[in-house]
Amino acid sequence: MQVVSGGQSLWIYTLLFTSLQLWGRLSASTSSPNLPAPELRINLRSKDWVVLVCRAPEGHHGVLFMLYQSREQVDAQEQQSGAEEVQFTVRLKETGSDQAELYCCLYKNRDGCYSAFSPYLQLDLQKDTLPVPTLVLQQQTEVWHLLCTGSPAYPGAMFFLYLADNEFPVATHLTTLIHHQATFSVPVQDTPMALYQCQYSVLLGRKWSNSERSLPLAVTRGIPPPSSPGVSGVDWPLVLGSFSTVVLFLCSVAVIAVVAHRKVKATAEEKKKRQEAQFWTQVHSKDHVVDLTLRRTSFTSQEWASVDTNTETLSRSPLWNSLSTFTTPIHPIH
Repeated sequence: MQVVSGGQSLWIYTLLFTSLQLWGRLSASTSSPNLPAPELRINLRSKDWVVLVCRAPEGHHGVLFMLYQSREQVDAQEQQSGAEEVQFTVRLKETGSDQAELYCCLYKNRDGCYSAFSPYLQLDLQKDTLPVPTLVLQQQTEVWHLLCTGSPAYPGAMFFLYLADNEFPVATHLTTLIHHQATFSVPVQDTPMALYQCQYSVLLGRKWSNSERSLPLAVTRGIPPPSSPGVSGVDWPLVLGSFSTVVLFLCSVAVIAVVAHRKVKATAEEKKKRQEAQFWTQVHSKDHVVDLTLRRTSFTSQEWASVDTNTETLSRSPLWNSLSTFTTPIHPIH
């Protein structure tokens, strides 16, 4: 964190720190020596509040953690089963852009022993707070890298890669004026797993402003490449999805075929009805009414012979058509 400039302010902070250390020793148990001091750092930060983490050294646990602002206790948390760290949420006060707040913490173990105070953590109350970056692990051309992404509003920043709980960075990278992220090679690890964090700084006017560190990212040694699905590793969601798509397609085709068949059948029936109606209209247009009135009911032998002769003549006439509906007029017999 940044230290307030000016010899007088630095002297005041040194005096406060010394007095707090002395006061903590006097308030602690006199029967046992003080426990190692915890670490106080910022976990998350927004415009109006900040989350502080008070963490005991490795191998130590506390049942009571206390947070102080200068000399005043502002918060405390009890952990019945003991814990290595706790979180405190602090609401920022708008007291002026050039002023800062100093916080520290301590813890008490199950034996009733108190630790020394943590080093002061200075919270700048500036309204232009840099957003917290993100750190992810990604693969580029079969090589794994750590990608730290800052705010797009602050391009050309200086990026730092840290091992968690380490004060000094393991790698730095200065981006160009149009980029807001940096790529780091995965460092050689001595342990099977390591936690990494990143941070970026931006020059605002004549003053460098630092972001908070990203959330820790766990990286294992010898990262294996992404495993490709083998013969036994069937992607059942993909298979079921493809099968459902095929079934839906076939059902759609069947419905379309049935609808088209019914439409063609209805069209054919309608055409047939029209043709039949046209046929009967033509047939009825050729019909004639024929008068078959008989005036005499008895005939002589000579008249029957005359009728037979006329009938034979008519049957031989080319105008006669036995299938027509009396197309040739018939004259009545007198």
